[in-house]
Amino acid sequence: MKKLLLPLGIVSLFFVASSCTDHDSDGMLNQTDRDFMMKAADANLFEIKAGELASGKAAADSVRHYGHHMVTDHSMATVELKSLAEKKMVTLPENVSAAKQMKLDSLAMLTGMRFDSVYMAMMVISHVETIDQFNLETTLGHDPEVKSFAAGKLPVLHHHLEEAIRLKEWLW
Repeated sequence: MKKLLLPLGIVSLFFVASSCTDHDSDGMLNQTDRDFMMKAADANLFEIKAGELASGKAAADSVRHYGHHMVTDHSMATVELKSLAEKKMVTLPENVSAAKQMKLDSLAMLTGMRFDSVYMAMMVISHVETIDQFNLETTLGHDPEVKSFAAGKLPVLHHHLEEAIRLKEWLW
């Protein structure tokens, strides 16, 4: 009986030790970093889709220009995020979340200055939420590359927010 317990004990220790490995060392991200990447991708997709609407529908040239700027900047950020996601073995969403799609659908039904006002209000809210997510990642994230991505995008996001606030106030 004692001869049987020793091998079983060794096998048990092996299984316990292997289940306690740190996933960061094998390329896997923890849930905080993974969630951040998913939210960042969703935010980028929303900004791109809303910017495309603004580029074509906005009444004011400055709002149309802002929309084009959102498409350009958030498309570049998406390329960087996709590259990082591939490296970290994370599959990013290719479509906006249902909640963001509802916002886009309601925005698409508007025209003229009403469109411009609602779009700019959405951009203020969206950028505040996105900045909060990116700040949270820089504080609570574990993966240095994901944290670096988040920190590197914050200055651009703050600039987008400042522009959105300025345009929103100008429209109202």
